[in-house]
Amino acid sequence: MQKKAGAKVILASFLIIICFSWLLWIFLEKYADTTNYEKREMTAQPRLTVDNYGTFAEEYENWFNGNIPFRNNLISLNSAIDFFVFDKSTNSRVIKGKGDWLFYNDPGDGDPLGDYQGTTLLSEEELQKLAQNCVSQRDFVEKQGKEFVVFIAPGKERIYSEYMPEKYGKPADNYRALQVYNYLKENTDLRVVYPYEEVMAAKALGSNIYYKTDTHWNSIGAYAGAAALMHELGVEMPSLQSNEITVTQGGNVSGDLAEMLNLSKQLRNTDHEYAVEGYDTHQIESIVQDFSTVFSFRATGADPRRIYVMRDSFSTAMAPIIGSQFSETYMRHRKTYSYDDYLAQNPDIVVEEVAERYVSDLMDFSIQ
Repeated sequence: MQKKAGAKVILASFLIIICFSWLLWIFLEKYADTTNYEKREMTAQPRLTVDNYGTFAEEYENWFNGNIPFRNNLISLNSAIDFFVFDKSTNSRVIKGKGDWLFYNDPGDGDPLGDYQGTTLLSEEELQKLAQNCVSQRDFVEKQGKEFVVFIAPGKERIYSEYMPEKYGKPADNYRALQVYNYLKENTDLRVVYPYEEVMAAKALGSNIYYKTDTHWNSIGAYAGAAALMHELGVEMPSLQSNEITVTQGGNVSGDLAEMLNLSKQLRNTDHEYAVEGYDTHQIESIVQDFSTVFSFRATGADPRRIYVMRDSFSTAMAPIIGSQFSETYMRHRKTYSYDDYLAQNPDIVVEEVAERYVSDLMDFSIQ
C-alpha cells in the first residue's frame, strides 16, 4: 500500500513539474539558456495528419524531448549531480578523472583511450603503408623544392596519466604514436617531430600544460611543441626554462569536455588560461583567424620562408607561435584542404600536423 502511495506521489510530482514548467516557460523563456550544445537537428512540432498517424507518437516524443522547457538547465542539473555527488560522467565520451581532470573517450574518433592502453597498435603491413605514403608525399613536395616535416601532437591522457581513473591502469609502454614515430625514424629518412619529451619537460615546471576540461594543450604545452618543430626547421626559440620566458596565469576557462557534460559554468573555476611571453614575435600580424578553415599570419624580420601547415585542432594554440617565426604562415584545416589552395600559397615548408589519436591518418593523407 505504501509503495503504491509513494509511486502515485512521484507520478503526481512529475506531472506537476512538467505542466508547471510549461507555464513558467511562457514568462522565462527569454532568460533561459536555449543554446543547442549538442548540435541537434531542430525540427518543428509535428502535427497529426492522415499520413503520419502511425509515426506521430514517436515524432512528438522526439520533438518534446528536444524542446522541453529548461532542457539545458535540467541536463546540467542531472550532470552536476552525477559529477559532484556520484563522481561519474553522464557522457560516455568523457572520462571523469581524479581532481576534476576530464579525458576524451570516443572509439570512433581516434580512440584516445585505446592509444593510452596500447590496444590500437598498427600491423607491420599498416606501418609499411603509412611510411610509404609519407615518403611519397615528401618526395612530391621535395620535387617542388619544398621542405616536408611530419609533426605528431602528444595526447593528454598519457601526459597526465596520474589523473586517469585506476580502472584504466597505467599507460602502455608501447602505443600507436610511439610505434609510428619509431618506425618512421628507423625505416625512412623522413623528418618527424613527436615532442613527448619536450612536453613532459614543460610539465615538470609546475603549471598545467593541457587544459583540465578540454582535449587540447594550452599555450604552455603548445609552446613546447612549437619550439620542437621550430628546432627541426632550424629556428631556435628560448626554452621555457630560460630566463627570457615568462609564463603568466590568466582568467578562468572551461573547455570542450566540460561542454560535453553541460558543465561549462560549473567547471570554469577549475582551469586557467596562460600566456607565454619573452620570445621574439617579430611584429606578428594576424590575417585570418578561423578555427574551421585557416589561420594565417605575417611577421616582420622573421625567417623568410613561407610555411604551410596541414592541421587539425591541436594547431590552434600553436598557430600564433609558429606564425611569429616565419614571414608568412598559412595553416589550413585538413577537412577543408585542396591542392589548388596549396598551389595558391606556394610555400617553402610543408608540415603535416596530426594529433596523436589521428596518427593513422598518415596512412592515406594526400597533398596532391
